[in-house]
Amino acid sequence: MEPTDTTIKCNSLVLKVASRCNLNCTYCYMYNMGDSTYKNQPKVMSDAVVDGILQKTLLHCRRHNIEEFLFVFHGGEPLLAGFEFYEKFVSKAVNWLLPGVKPIFRIQTNATLLTEEWCELFGRLNIHVGISLDGTPEDNDLFRIDHSGKGSYAKIIRGLKIAQQSPFLESKPGILSVLNVNADPIKTYEHFKDLQVNSVDFLFPDSNYDQLPPPAHNNNETAYADWLIQLFDRWLYEPDNKRMSIRLFEGIIMAILGGDASDEFLGFANNELLVIETNGGIESVDVLRICGDGFTKRDANVLTHEFDEALQNDLSMLYNLSHKKLCKQCMACPVKDICGGGSLPHRYSRNNGFNNPSVYCEDLLKLITHIQNKVLEQLPGELLNSCGIDFLHFEDAKKMIQQPISDFAEQDFCELENF
Repeated sequence: MEPTDTTIKCNSLVLKVASRCNLNCTYCYMYNMGDSTYKNQPKVMSDAVVDGILQKTLLHCRRHNIEEFLFVFHGGEPLLAGFEFYEKFVSKAVNWLLPGVKPIFRIQTNATLLTEEWCELFGRLNIHVGISLDGTPEDNDLFRIDHSGKGSYAKIIRGLKIAQQSPFLESKPGILSVLNVNADPIKTYEHFKDLQVNSVDFLFPDSNYDQLPPPAHNNNETAYADWLIQLFDRWLYEPDNKRMSIRLFEGIIMAILGGDASDEFLGFANNELLVIETNGGIESVDVLRICGDGFTKRDANVLTHEFDEALQNDLSMLYNLSHKKLCKQCMACPVKDICGGGSLPHRYSRNNGFNNPSVYCEDLLKLITHIQNKVLEQLPGELLNSCGIDFLHFEDAKKMIQQPISDFAEQDFCELENF
């Protein structure tokens, strides 16, 4: 088929290779935020679905001249799919896609099942490993628990150490960490340093207007920004050779300096991603499950549909363009090109659909203005004066987004009314 909009494409897939998990994290969008559709999914992705994925990937890459394509193995817990699954998938992907398309592989695991044998496999197959860990033992075990309610920290650390010390992995695993606003941000940072972690990606808890973010004990209205600002100020003044990579901060700085740091949470570029379920179902980003039971379900499947067809449904198209399709308040915001309205799932309410700023709007505004001013402080005053660059403070920015919106913003925004 010919795509109806050639600007809408996909260059990465999140593959739900296993639909079950050996942990039961209390905040998990897959199992504990109202979506129960995983119960109807096969436990592990089949060979037929893998073949459908690779066939449709090749067609899509040829149609859109895509030279690199990212596969992210996910779940549930993806190690539950077993060794043979990865041997087959990578072998088929290399045979089907090369030389025209370079496949890139990543896996996100809770690490509780990680062994030296797994590391040897991932090293041989060139699969980069990411591990989920939420900070100190006390903070992690508040939420990342198993099905009997026991904390997972000790098992995660055992797996992390195996991966860090493995001679088979070319790079140390990065950490994915859900921000706990009631934890101590400096202790969290120092703990990751003690663990010799090279990179951490801090995530806001998956929330929207119907499932609000976990509150701070001090009832601070911008508690998430203040937590991240403390962390940023500690991180910024580290010696270069001791500063770990924190993607959120690096992305904001890059965007402030005019670079392209676009991803699901920042920037202005399209979100060129689809999710494939274990049964082959093609869906928009999986976190949208927090919007309602079955919210992400559409009729497309890799066994019967191409990616271009799946990308033309309402939800996939909105997600792909979510940094451009903004509500009126976002259109008036002075930092909209940096945050891009934030993550689409965080904008949802039953009453208003996605016709909202992020539920973390003020946190993002406060964090970005703080980082922007810190960056500007590092530049010569003569340069700022010659370029007419002024510092932007949070309270002033808040007033700007409450100003009347121009006609063009209203026109651009109206396309959201159907969602």
